[in-house]
Amino acid sequence: MEENDASAPEPKPSFQELLPDSGHSGNRLQALTAVFNGLGIGLFLGLLMGLSVSPVVSGVVGTITSLLAVLIGLNEKFLDPVKSLRIGSFGLFSAVGILLGLYIRSNDPFAPSLSDKMQEYLEIGYSPEEAKLLVTDFIRADSSLAVRQANVLYSTEVSITACDFLVYADETTPPAEVFNTFETAGGLWAKLVPAFQNKLSEEQARTVLLSLRDGFCTDGQGGEQRLTIPETILKQNPEQDLEGLERHLRSLEAPWPEITNLLEEHFTPDIRTKAYAVLLQVFNDE
Repeated sequence: MEENDASAPEPKPSFQELLPDSGHSGNRLQALTAVFNGLGIGLFLGLLMGLSVSPVVSGVVGTITSLLAVLIGLNEKFLDPVKSLRIGSFGLFSAVGILLGLYIRSNDPFAPSLSDKMQEYLEIGYSPEEAKLLVTDFIRADSSLAVRQANVLYSTEVSITACDFLVYADETTPPAEVFNTFETAGGLWAKLVPAFQNKLSEEQARTVLLSLRDGFCTDGQGGEQRLTIPETILKQNPEQDLEGLERHLRSLEAPWPEITNLLEEHFTPDIRTKAYAVLLQVFNDE
């Protein structure tokens, strides 16, 4: 009988025994630590979400979210007051972080104002008229007030591939072969071919495609490259203001000044207007 008693399984604890001690409410230091924990993680995650929609940031947000079970302690069986503070502060400050990120993204308070930019142009030798032309590209059409330059976070990225494959086409290659080469390259190139063919002659379409390749494919690199397209480009209308569009493109970082120079070298203003209109249409469809 004693052996049977010794081998009998231990009784399972009751539900009441599994509950945390009601007297364990945590001291003030634990509460402050829990709030600080949630505040830091919540603001960090909220700012990331509010400041950018970049695919890279989306991946980071997904990774952080998958780690939240460890970061805020959701793996415990029951909530206690300290953990409740941690989780509640995390949710609250995530919302605060998102709103703060959206505010910074929309207003770009850290960028120089247009008056500051104009003063910089004047200091390096531009005339007042030239300085005004350089900065007024960033004045919104529906407002008489000067606003800050568009935030770089408001931009689109497209993939540029097969640059090493496209080097075999040049001005001596028949248009049909150039079109076939670009269509075989795929991606953005394959979308540009029919778009230009519908608006330009074969010779013009070939020259535009080769010019874009020379501008977008930097240093003869192969593999995938990322092209950043600022939102200020996507909102331009070359049919209404070709000169303003080209002036704006020259004020941006590479490869946009090079693209502008290449098209200006080969085409008259009316052909450039058609080429830019097609390019912006394809970009907006991406």
